[in-house]
Amino acid sequence: MQPRQQLLDIWKAQVAYSWRPVEGGGRGKQWHWGGRNDSDAVGDAQQLLCLLFPAQELPELNYADPDATSDAVLDALAGLGDAVEIPIRIMRLIENYMEKHVDDEGVPVYSGGSNMHRVDRTQKANPEQRAIDVTEGFALAIPLCLTSLTFLADFGPTVDRMGRTDLIGELEQVEQSVHRRLLGAITGLLRSFAVSTFDVDDEFGRQLIALINVDGQPDRKIVRRFRENAEEIIASLRNITVGSGGTAGVEAPTKLFEIGWSWSVVEKAPDIPDVSDTSTQRAGRAEDAPYLYFTVVALEAIATLFSARVMRRNLLTEEEQRLAQSLQLRLDVTRRYWSMVASFGGGSKWPLEDVPWRTTDGLEYDYYTLLVCAVATENFGASRGGDDDLIRLGEVLTELANRGRITRRALTGDRAIETHFPGVKAELAGIEKLDGPAMVWNMVDFAPLLLKRLYHAAGLLVTIEARAQLLDVADQVWDHLARRRIREGRAARLWDQPQQTYQELPNWFEDPSWHFTIRVVEAMVIAAQFATSDPARSRSLESLAHELLVEAEHVYDQELLRGSGNAGPALAQEIRSVGLTIEHAKEIVDERPGTAFSLGVKALIDLDRLIAAEHDAETGV
Repeated sequence: MQPRQQLLDIWKAQVAYSWRPVEGGGRGKQWHWGGRNDSDAVGDAQQLLCLLFPAQELPELNYADPDATSDAVLDALAGLGDAVEIPIRIMRLIENYMEKHVDDEGVPVYSGGSNMHRVDRTQKANPEQRAIDVTEGFALAIPLCLTSLTFLADFGPTVDRMGRTDLIGELEQVEQSVHRRLLGAITGLLRSFAVSTFDVDDEFGRQLIALINVDGQPDRKIVRRFRENAEEIIASLRNITVGSGGTAGVEAPTKLFEIGWSWSVVEKAPDIPDVSDTSTQRAGRAEDAPYLYFTVVALEAIATLFSARVMRRNLLTEEEQRLAQSLQLRLDVTRRYWSMVASFGGGSKWPLEDVPWRTTDGLEYDYYTLLVCAVATENFGASRGGDDDLIRLGEVLTELANRGRITRRALTGDRAIETHFPGVKAELAGIEKLDGPAMVWNMVDFAPLLLKRLYHAAGLLVTIEARAQLLDVADQVWDHLARRRIREGRAARLWDQPQQTYQELPNWFEDPSWHFTIRVVEAMVIAAQFATSDPARSRSLESLAHELLVEAEHVYDQELLRGSGNAGPALAQEIRSVGLTIEHAKEIVDERPGTAFSLGVKALIDLDRLIAAEHDAETGV
């Protein structure tokens, strides 16, 4: 799929769509915020991340240093100017975003705006509903701010060399506004964490028991096993003392519970004390219950706070680091909880394998299974160790590609098409208290999210055959996504046009969905990183390579004893070359056994040729 080239194509298409002549006949061009949805803090963050995220994750796509920017990047971003103009305009886009998405007092907002849809279209949404901070807004702000800080740090030396005091002052102001938004996003995620408890005999309890009781055991036994498996999780919840969450009654022996992130700051979430800027800590409105979708976006955002790049560059202030530790605790306990539920019982069948996943409020969607996979993958590949769990998870991902009509043809009237458009709806419980209609959040990113999960799982796998199977499915998912790319108009080469794959859909779009496009960008970044990672190692091949090198080294030593190393210059050079080949193969055999095996075979062939030549010389044949 050539992920780097795809990212460059996306950049070129994005600049062509967003960098437009000034409206009203003015001179020059300006950035157009928004796409299929109107401009808001969430959509605009996704739009800006399409430019920033690849450049910071893939060094060869970086444009912060004009002297080091590649020709391919300059060509993709040519609409923004030359090598010097590009980073200046990117800096000002960051500045524009930070200034645009604030309230009347200049406090950062994290609202979803047009991403929230009315259940009853005849009712008008209250402006206060549209303006409410959402968890995805907090989550997007974290990678947006971290990539912005990385870019500004890389661009700073160029600004210093240019000696432009106006740019130096502008860059410092942008950094301050970025840190303010980042601090607000961290506190927002701390206050939107939810722990929902329920009795074993109420509706939520019965739904959870039915989900995890794949072996048909008595309910009381399932409850006891759940409590036993959750002991360490409950102990960790006791340490959550900042923001919302905590134990929330989960210690009662008859209680079941769920943990994760709600869609916004939970109702009655306490303010976080000892924070230098408390202005973003607005009153909570959301139901104190986790949503799988918002849990996934929150976890992915929190993970970026502890990435190698962020830690190495020391991007966080001491205050941000202190608060981030509280988020890390939530990240760890949430992953452990959902991994435990997904594989409850550890027997021949997991709840995760009983597709589709059923939530405690009785909703069943393949999309929910995919979200649980997203939460559980890291634990399956790391703390639990081994490939067995990852192989089972990979089989679930493969089934989801089939059930989602990505690797299989859709039937007429197939309900699976709804997963792609209009998508799965999540009711934003609590928003109706703002004197407006009930509202939902549409989730339409099934295909690119599946591609991300396939590459993530493949990157954790060691078993070559299992990895190859996932990569084959990933290629098919990418073919599906490529067919859904907008083909004409201003938004050409961006996403999403689902009707091109599912002809029975009535909707045709002229503008891009930044929500969908950023998911594709994220998948391409993971694919590019995967391509540069070490290849999977075959244990059997590694063992065979070791054995072959033992033979090669033994034959080589025999030749040295026979005096080949002291022969004529040409023969001595050849025998030394064989020795270097064997030595190099021994150095790389643990990392690249296939290459080491090939080098060992070459060494043995060369040695056999030398031995044969010597034999011919001795016998005169």
